[in-house]
Amino acid sequence: MRLLPLLLLSGLLVSSAATAAERSFTLLHTNDWQSRLLGFSPNSEYTPATTGDDDTVGGVARLATLLAQRRAAAGNEPLLLLDAGDFTMGTLFHTLARETGSELQLLSELGYDAVTLGNHEFDFRTAGLAAMISAAHQAKGDALVPLLASNMRFSAEDSGDDSLQAHSEAGRILPYRLIERGGIRFGVFGLLGNDAVAVSPMTAPLTFADPLETARATVAKLREEGAEVVILLSHMGISQQDDNSWRGEDVELLEQVPGIDVVIGGHSHTALPQPILVDGTRPVVQAGSEIQYLGELRMSIGEDGKVRMRDYRLLPVDDRTPGDPDITAQVEGFKAQVEARVLAPRGYRFDQPLAKVDQRLGRDFSEQALANLVTDALRSSVGADLAFTGNGTLRDDLIKGRYGVQSVSDLFRIAPLGIGQFDDEPGYPMIKAYLSAREIKNLLEVLLLAYHLRSDSYYPRVSGLRFSYNPWRVPFDRVSRIEIGDAERGYRELALDDTRLYSIAATSYVGSFTWLVPELTKGLLDLVPKDAEGRPLARIEDAIVDQDPARDGVQELKEWQALLDHIRRLPDVDGDGLADIPTTGAAAEARMLRVPSLQPAELLRLAGPLQWGVSAVVLVGLLLVLGWLGRSLLRRRR
Repeated sequence: MRLLPLLLLSGLLVSSAATAAERSFTLLHTNDWQSRLLGFSPNSEYTPATTGDDDTVGGVARLATLLAQRRAAAGNEPLLLLDAGDFTMGTLFHTLARETGSELQLLSELGYDAVTLGNHEFDFRTAGLAAMISAAHQAKGDALVPLLASNMRFSAEDSGDDSLQAHSEAGRILPYRLIERGGIRFGVFGLLGNDAVAVSPMTAPLTFADPLETARATVAKLREEGAEVVILLSHMGISQQDDNSWRGEDVELLEQVPGIDVVIGGHSHTALPQPILVDGTRPVVQAGSEIQYLGELRMSIGEDGKVRMRDYRLLPVDDRTPGDPDITAQVEGFKAQVEARVLAPRGYRFDQPLAKVDQRLGRDFSEQALANLVTDALRSSVGADLAFTGNGTLRDDLIKGRYGVQSVSDLFRIAPLGIGQFDDEPGYPMIKAYLSAREIKNLLEVLLLAYHLRSDSYYPRVSGLRFSYNPWRVPFDRVSRIEIGDAERGYRELALDDTRLYSIAATSYVGSFTWLVPELTKGLLDLVPKDAEGRPLARIEDAIVDQDPARDGVQELKEWQALLDHIRRLPDVDGDGLADIPTTGAAAEARMLRVPSLQPAELLRLAGPLQWGVSAVVLVGLLLVLGWLGRSLLRRRR
């Protein structure tokens, strides 16, 4: 009987030794800040100094407090704070990112250990990103957060990325970072994924190496240099499949690179309540977007050197957490600079109430009111007959909040993207060009096929017309009806032999595809943007609207300004001094209609050579089959 106590004691000693050998650590993470420093709600309703009195989700001041709480809870356990990119672009704060480096300053102030670069960091071109880093470095010095870009490659021939390369040579942009903390050696690196590169038109002359090959080489280097834990900050993304499984670049890369222990992801704006476990042990995590959540991943290194997950949770950033007053003060300082340098010259203020809305207006392709509001604004801003955009250019819902009041800063978030062609200022400039009736159909065909082949982001949004398409018809020839006009004045059907030219409005981003239609369709469809006299416009720069031709240069009209100006002019229905944004009736009409039909009239309405040719082939084939059947029946009767 004495043997049993000895065995129990021995077991306890072994268990104690194993526990002592296990080393624990915590990873806190965010992704896709997108300059959303004030949270999700009308900005006038955000009250970071108090709790329990607003519905705002997010806010960088609240994140600061939550980070302090989680650091205190971790005690002496090693802890890293990391971000997976797209920290800029999406609100008025980014309009001065090059001058202030505001987001990078705040990431540094909050104590981030590393941040990777996302696609939106390049929206102001490589020189713009370099300017952000310079401004933040001037303010923070050596405390500036390290930026990781493992697969970014500089051009040896083109000097356009030299200012950014200078930051790399100074050690502010690194291919990877080794961090010693609490006796653990962490290796951290960052990748921009293939999809993110594909939607980054301003990265030239930079190039990006293959993420998979870069990951393999970087992991090998980190392991050689003694990294016990290898962490990838990935701006690549994930997507949930029909069977509820998860795929995407993050998962696929982790499956093929065994040396990575953790992927902290971004780009797809996915709030994962639980990690995706590759091989049953290696987690992929992502914390939504725009500071709505803080991810907390607790892990350990066993005596065998293997990294294991202990637990994980997404911590909401909301009104239960008071905002840090110092961070609030910094944000207010950035607001003042934006107002003075960006808004005041155009007659606006950051917190200026401009309109009211009676319900939330969403960006989903099944909803119409917000998209109609934007395209109507584009059309009216330049006095065009028609306007076009894509669903992906709508960057935020219009959030009603408790009272429905929308300020300038709230409305800006709907159309915040882009940079000038001439003035290098924030915002896509407006263009105006002229097309014939047949060219309008050709443009609609390209927009429609892009939507069908790509994603809902390409869902066409229009103003000044509505159109129907027949999915049973051949690609590039599916538009079956086009009507010019609007719900208030009525519509009239457009004939393709109409000889007049129609003016179209778009942003430089969406409008640039107009010049590419012949190339994109391999010559199947023809389209030549023109001026009002019918003369071809060789470049998109020739179509950019000049607000004041009497001044030297081109005074660009920005998309965001066009939207604000249009909303400001909407009727004040209830007489409270604020414009009322319409949300129902004609304001919510569907302007693209799916009308599937095998009726001959619908198959051939507005048809071009493609549909006529296919129809002729089908008809001949049908006649041949009928003839063969007829001959077969005659032979049988004989």
